[in-house]
Amino acid sequence: MQDNISILEWKVFVEKKQKKKMLVKLIWNDTDKLTLLISPNIKVNSFIIDEKEGYLFYDMEGKQIMNPLPSIIPGSALIDGQIPVKAISAGEVTLYGERLSKQEIDELNHSIH
Repeated sequence: MQDNISILEWKVFVEKKQKKKMLVKLIWNDTDKLTLLISPNIKVNSFIIDEKEGYLFYDMEGKQIMNPLPSIIPGSALIDGQIPVKAISAGEVTLYGERLSKQEIDELNHSIH
């Protein structure tokens, strides 16, 4: 098993799972820097971190985006542009707000070899 994967490898994996193209968007505030994988029709402008609900995202008009984003990669889960596989398996990096299942982690490991 590889220890790290690139953002590009993660993007390809997410696109295969969702069967659609994703954009990579960097967004930050005073507390965190996030790398998001979003579909082109999602317009994320800002975010806050809520203690109970986690990340809350807002569009250009200040309305909360209610649907989960395809993938959220927190700054703590990125090391030199690489995502540690253990951050994915621990649920730090999510797929539509959920941690990957054991089967999906196995698929990811097979796709990057």
